[in-house]
Amino acid sequence: MPAPLLLAYDPACTLCCRMALWLARRDRRGALLVVSLKDPELRILGAELAGRPLEREIHGLDLGTRQVWAGADLLHPIARRLPGWRWIAPVFTLPGLPRLLNRIYLRWAAWRFRRTGRPPFA
Repeated sequence: MPAPLLLAYDPACTLCCRMALWLARRDRRGALLVVSLKDPELRILGAELAGRPLEREIHGLDLGTRQVWAGADLLHPIARRLPGWRWIAPVFTLPGLPRLLNRIYLRWAAWRFRRTGRPPFA
């Protein structure tokens, strides 16, 4: 079993909050640590995330190796940790798929800022 994965999400984003809740509900083994960007514990737990565009896209930190992922690149490490989802993890490493998923994810992230009227990446 891999080390827990810290997920830092934007609490001002409704979809981000829904996804965080969805993931937390499926995490029956404590493999994910879902933390709001506004939580002061984030700076202590995830010092490696300092200086990264956390409001631009979701970020994850492997609490064992301290490796950082962002956006759609998190799909593979998340799937590896969730019971019942490990079978799909290899799909997220198919050549070209991570790049395509990240393009889609970043377009969606930009759209959510336009939709809410909130200035992007602030």
